[in-house]
This record gives sequence, structure tokens and C-alpha cells, in this order.
Amino acid sequence: MKTIILIHGIRGTHRGLGAVAKNLSKKYKVITPDLPGSGTRAELKNKTLDGYIDWLHKYINNLHLKQKPYLIGHSMGSMVVSHFAEKYPDDIQEKVVLMAPVFRPKKNQKLSNISCDILLFFLKTMPQKWCYKFMGSKFLSYIISHYLTCDKTKQKEIDQLHFKYSGRFSSAKSIMADIEVSMKQSTIIPQKKKTKLIVGDKDKLSSLELTRKYARRANVTLRIIPNCGHFINYESPQKVAKFISEYI
Repeated sequence: MKTIILIHGIRGTHRGLGAVAKNLSKKYKVITPDLPGSGTRAELKNKTLDGYIDWLHKYINNLHLKQKPYLIGHSMGSMVVSHFAEKYPDDIQEKVVLMAPVFRPKKNQKLSNISCDILLFFLKTMPQKWCYKFMGSKFLSYIISHYLTCDKTKQKEIDQLHFKYSGRFSSAKSIMADIEVSMKQSTIIPQKKKTKLIVGDKDKLSSLELTRKYARRANVTLRIIPNCGHFINYESPQKVAKFISEYI
């Protein structure tokens, strides 16, 4: 049986990819770890993109799998997976899947870097206890889910799912490190692996036009889910699982 490892995004835990995992588990062995500092997993000392990549390298090796796994990432998880595929290509199968990848051209990246510095400055002025509560609050969770959800007929359900499965992290320092990773890094198209992109047509974090441009330039497979935003894992988990299964 083929093994799939799913990597979640910022503020998330493995449970946020639960519906995708459930649909895939009928045909595959599915592993959904929490990233360090998320859920109940201990925090990394080096909580950077490179730190996540090196942690994932050790994590996969410690699984002692008979066959190399397929690696799939959502949102910030797609950043981790895409860069991992370049640094440790021998750890995984020849195909990777990037769900709701976040592509940023140089101009957009500069703006994101500035926005990140301003946000982190604001968060660091708060008492750490307040910062921790705010970043894990229902208020912030609902703002994010309203902004990133496209199908408003599912809004109430997704609000509940997002709050239930996100905002669980070890410390204020931990979530601020994740903010820096997610805003100062971006997804890449791995040159050493075959890649499939799965996106919602109305993703606000990376426009469909930009994603198509990156897909054409790298000649990779792109599957688009209509009437769907960044939370394709909540809005359309069955289609996401179908597209993954078709590819691998």
C-alpha cells in the first residue's frame, strides 16, 4: 500500500486535513503529523523553513517505511513540501502535490516582507499571554475563515471547523515564527520532482492567474476547483482527494 504524508499550514494541526485524509485512507496509508510547535508536538529550537525541512527529513527516516512516501502540503505546508523536495529528493517518491500553494513574485514578496515586519512588531509589543490568546482566539479564527472561504453556503460549517482545528500552538513565540515563515517565504515548483498543483479558483492568497503562470512556466499539472477559496481542505475535500489519487 502506498503511503501519503500530509503537511498542514499555519495555525493548523493535522486535524484540519482530516476530511482529505479520510477520503484518501480508503486506498492509501495516510500519515498526518502536526508540525513542531503545533497541536501537541514540541517546538523546534530552529523554527524556520529550513528547521521544518530538516525536522521532516528526520521524521520520515524515523518512520522506517518499506516504500518512500508521497509528500503533500497545504498552504504553508506547500512551502515546506516544495523546498523539502529540493533538499531531500531521495526521501520521497517522484511526485509531490501542492494544495493551495502560495506564489509571490518579487514585488509581492517585498510587500509581504514589510507587512510581516509590521505585524510582528505589533505582536511583540503585546504581553506574550495576550498575544497567545489573540492568535488562538475564536475572533481571529472566524476573521480568517470568512476571508479565505469562497462558498458562503458552507461558511458556518467552515467557521466551526477552522476554529476547532486551528489556533493550537505551543507559545506566542511559536506562532510568530510561523508568521515569519509563511509571509517571508513562498512555495516553489520543485525542479527535482514531478508536481501537481491543486487550487481553488478564488484563492485570495495566490491568484489563479498567477498560479496558471507558474504552472505554464514549469510545465506542471494544475487542477482547479471551482467556487472554492484557499480552504480547499474544508470546502471540497472529496475533490482534493480525488485529484491526489488520480495523480499518484
